[in-house]
Amino acid sequence: MMGTPESAKNHEDVTGGPGPEGERIPDVLRRGMRAAIVGSCFKVLSSLSFVNGLMLVYLSALNLDGPTVISLLSLVSVLQAFCLIPFAHLADCAGKKLVTMIGIALCGIGFALFPMVGLFPGGMMVGVLGAGICLYGVGLAGQMAGWFALLSPLVPSFYRGRFFGALRVSWQLCGVAVAAIIAFLLPRETSVPMLTWVLIVVGISILPWAVFYTRIPELEREQCSTRDLPAALMTIARSAGYLPFCAYLFIIHLFVGGCPVLFGLIEKRVLAMGDGTVVLLANVTMIGSVLGFYLGGKAVDRVGTKPVFLVCHFGYGITLALFVIRDLFPVPVFPILAVVHAMFGLLVAAGSIAFSTEMLALIPAARKSLTTSICSTMIQGGSALSGLLGAWGISMGLFSSSWMLSGSVRSAYDVVLLIYAAMIVLMTVTLGLIPSVVGRPELRGGSPVA
Repeated sequence: MMGTPESAKNHEDVTGGPGPEGERIPDVLRRGMRAAIVGSCFKVLSSLSFVNGLMLVYLSALNLDGPTVISLLSLVSVLQAFCLIPFAHLADCAGKKLVTMIGIALCGIGFALFPMVGLFPGGMMVGVLGAGICLYGVGLAGQMAGWFALLSPLVPSFYRGRFFGALRVSWQLCGVAVAAIIAFLLPRETSVPMLTWVLIVVGISILPWAVFYTRIPELEREQCSTRDLPAALMTIARSAGYLPFCAYLFIIHLFVGGCPVLFGLIEKRVLAMGDGTVVLLANVTMIGSVLGFYLGGKAVDRVGTKPVFLVCHFGYGITLALFVIRDLFPVPVFPILAVVHAMFGLLVAAGSIAFSTEMLALIPAARKSLTTSICSTMIQGGSALSGLLGAWGISMGLFSSSWMLSGSVRSAYDVVLLIYAAMIVLMTVTLGLIPSVVGRPELRGGSPVA
C-alpha cells in the first residue's frame, strides 16, 4: 500500500489477523506477543501465591501473628516500590531483556527459600522468610522494570486494550486452575510439610517462565544519552499529565492494595474457615478478574479510561462495605463472601486494563522503562503502604480487636476495611488527576527524554 506509514503495518491482533487497513503484522511480533502471554501464564503461578491465599495459609501454619503476616506479605510491594526505578534506569542503559532475566533469577532464588523455612528455629524462621520475600520482591522489580517498555513496540496501539485483556485473561485462567487444585488438596488445617511440597511444585514453574520470556524480542534498544538518574527523572516529570496520573495511581492503591490480605485474615482467624476454603475464596477473586480483564479491555477501547476508573471507585466502596456486613443477610456467609471476592477481582482487573492503556498512551517517547516504572512504583508503593498502615494500626491497638455490629462480632481488620471503603469513595474527586490521554493526540507521548 503506497504511502502507508510504517506504524500502520503493526495494526493486527495477537492472532495474526488483519488490522484496520488490512496490513498484516510481522511474524516476529506475533511470536513475541505469544511468548509474552505463555510466559506470563507460568509467572503467575508463583507471583499469585502471595494473593491467592497460599502464602497466607503457609504463614498461618507457621503460627505467625496477624500483623507479622500482613507485614511480610507487604514486603513484596515494598521492595518493588524501592527497586523499580533503579532497575528501570539500568534496563534503559544496559538492556531490558538482560535486566528481566536477572530479575527472574532472583525470583527463583528467593522462592527457593520458602520451602526451607521449616528447617530453622522460630527466631531464624522469620528472618529466612523475610530474606526470601525480599529477594522475590527485588526480582519482580527487575522483571517488571522493562516489561511495558518491552511490550510498547510489540503491541499495535489500536489493540492495546484488547491485547492486555487477552494477556491477563490467559494468565488469570492458569492461576485459577492451579489455585482450584490447591484448594481441593488442602484440608481444613494443613500441615507445614504438605504446604512445603506445594511450594516446591509452584516454584518449579519459574523455569519455564524464564524460557518463554527469553523469546520476547527487544525491538527498541535505547542508548542513554545520560546516566544521570535524577536529571532523567526531572525531565520525565515535566511530561504533560504524567505526575498527576502517577499520584492518582498511588492514591487508589493506598486504599485497595492491602484488602486481599485483610480478607484472608478475617476468613481464617475471625470466621475460622478452613485452609481450603480460604484459598477457594481467593480463587473466586481470580475468577472475577478473568471477567474483569475481558470487560475492562472492551470498555477501555470503547468508552475510554476515565469511566472505567469512576465505576471502580464506587464499586470498591460497595464491595468492601459488603464484606464488613457479610452476616447481616438471610443467607449463609460463604456465598456473600464469594460475591465480594468476585466483585473485587473484577474491579481490580478492569482498573488495571485502564491503567495500562492510559500509561502506554501517556509515557514519553524515550526512556520507556524508566517512565513506566515510575507508574508501577506508585502502584506498589500505595499497595505496600496500604498493608503496612493496617498492620501498624492493629499492632498499636488503635482499633478495637472485638466490637459488635447489629449483634454480630467484628474485628480490627473490619475497621481497616471500613476506613478504606469510605476513603476510596471520597477519593472520587481525584479523577481530575487523570489526563485521559486516550483519544487526545496532543498529549500522547509527553516530551522526549534524554
